[in-house]
Amino acid sequence: MNNLTTYISSKFNFSDAETQSIVHCFTPNTIIKKDYFLKEGQYCKSIAFVEKGSFIYFQNIDGEEKICDFAFENDWISQYKSLLGNLPSDITIQSMENSEIWLMDMEKMETLSNEMPKVNLIRSTMAEQYFTKSTQRATNLTTLDAKSRYIALLEEIPFIHQRVPQYHIASYLGIKPQSLSRIRSEK
Repeated sequence: MNNLTTYISSKFNFSDAETQSIVHCFTPNTIIKKDYFLKEGQYCKSIAFVEKGSFIYFQNIDGEEKICDFAFENDWISQYKSLLGNLPSDITIQSMENSEIWLMDMEKMETLSNEMPKVNLIRSTMAEQYFTKSTQRATNLTTLDAKSRYIALLEEIPFIHQRVPQYHIASYLGIKPQSLSRIRSEK
């Protein structure tokens, strides 16, 4: 049983037949390290479930990559603003490791939602998680100092130092790598 099947059957009240119908709408895909799920300026047309691997979300601001988010196993990746608004993406989603994902385009998601309205539970859960995570990140950036943001990140993603380069972690926290080194040495 793959992680997607386990995720759907454990998080939602779908029958085995419904779970299989949903899973069959996804296509397995491999994205090699440093390749892209989505580039800035492209239109996002899909959602994906991360079976194995990791991704970073970033924006290029004045020629510098600013990390906005991370995704690991059992996370969803997409760019909702682009996907739902049919707008060019203002972020890039790139793999940090060789990754395996389950991909579904929005057209197939719409068809599946019409055929099986319970699928909207998955969509609303994804949207709620995205909104909650974005709101928490914005709150942390405006109300916490760098050390407190770092501690909050470690609580959320305890394995982050094993999977993500320090300069990406520092960018996500809104600090320089040297500051992150200092904070880590104080802990």
